[in-house]
Amino acid sequence: MRKNERRKKNRSERRKLRAQALKRLQSPYLFNKFIKAERRLGLVGETLNALVLLIVVVSRLLPRPLSAFVKGVSSAGKNWLVKCVLALISKRSVTEITSASDKAFQYSGSDLRHHVVYLQERNDAAGSVHPMRLLISEGKLVRIVPRWLAGRLVTKKYVARGPVASISTTTKNRLEVDEETRNISIWVNESVEQTREIAKAYTKQNPQRKSKEPRIWHEIHRILENRIGIEITFPKWWNRVAELLFVDDLRVRRYYPAFVEACRTVCFIRSFLPHREYVKGQPLEVEFADFAITALIFDGVFVESLHRQEGPKEITRRLVEELSSTKGRAVGVRDLVRRLGISKDRAYTQLRRAKDAGLLRQANKPEKGNRKMYLPAARPRFVPDPEKLFQELEELGPDVLFVHPVTGEWVAYRRK
Repeated sequence: MRKNERRKKNRSERRKLRAQALKRLQSPYLFNKFIKAERRLGLVGETLNALVLLIVVVSRLLPRPLSAFVKGVSSAGKNWLVKCVLALISKRSVTEITSASDKAFQYSGSDLRHHVVYLQERNDAAGSVHPMRLLISEGKLVRIVPRWLAGRLVTKKYVARGPVASISTTTKNRLEVDEETRNISIWVNESVEQTREIAKAYTKQNPQRKSKEPRIWHEIHRILENRIGIEITFPKWWNRVAELLFVDDLRVRRYYPAFVEACRTVCFIRSFLPHREYVKGQPLEVEFADFAITALIFDGVFVESLHRQEGPKEITRRLVEELSSTKGRAVGVRDLVRRLGISKDRAYTQLRRAKDAGLLRQANKPEKGNRKMYLPAARPRFVPDPEKLFQELEELGPDVLFVHPVTGEWVAYRRK
């Protein structure tokens, strides 16, 4: 009797859990609820980066999954960010690797299908990752091995099948070209403000850490898995996105498909919204709101990958960006002197060189004493601004409404 009661109780709890998970999927606030769940797990800041990784994780269920590098100096919190995101997905869907031999991936069979492969600290000590690169781009690895059978030489084929999504961390700003173009790159926040917020959060009590939140999100991923194989198509107006795409860099030929797959993934996640009449076996079509949400999350990521440089000039730009954001104004020589403890001449030289490289712009008109104030130079968008694009596309109707994935506020684009 007790055993039957336990079974009934377990079934009842499972039904409640599934109902909670389905309610989350049907909510327009899903992305914001995900960020709140990450906060309860102990993630500080990194809102956009966490959303990027969520979409990478869910993309494992589609034919062409995404892959990402999480970049930053040692101790910046790269692996903590990844672990917080992966804590909300069932362990059975995650393959964590610290090192691998040359042939390990080929002999893995089909164990990696629809998995997230998490490779900590991509470096020489991690072993060969070339097969992983092929598994990402080709979707499978085939290895033929000779062996003797019944006195004759035969061959045996080993096939490791994808699709897989991959997340790796690294301290390098740039990797091999083939690695860079197959992966989305995100950089963790290394600012002093972020360090201070982490320090403040470290001693705070977190009584909700043992909540049901991870179980609800595990159930969300199980529900999403039931829609593996769904076809996702694009509307005719999508051609306008390609026409307005930034194309001054050949790497766009790799990055644009990643953005397209991110749009598919956002559409896949939002397919549970009540207004979307999902019918099993019929394709889903990407909505303008799917594009807008994807652009809000990913445009800055691809802009950073395309235009981020290495060296002291880029460091100066990032410092000016950080200081101007904190102070709410343009940055001058005195700000760098106070922050870096350097001479005025050296501060002026750093600012001038960054400006000459096109990384900074002068924010003030000529003043008495030749005082110059600087702001980061605007970098060209990767995809068109959703609000401006909406004004062009009359076939979309008078307005588009959706919840901003970061702020949680309703966004309304209305025809002018």
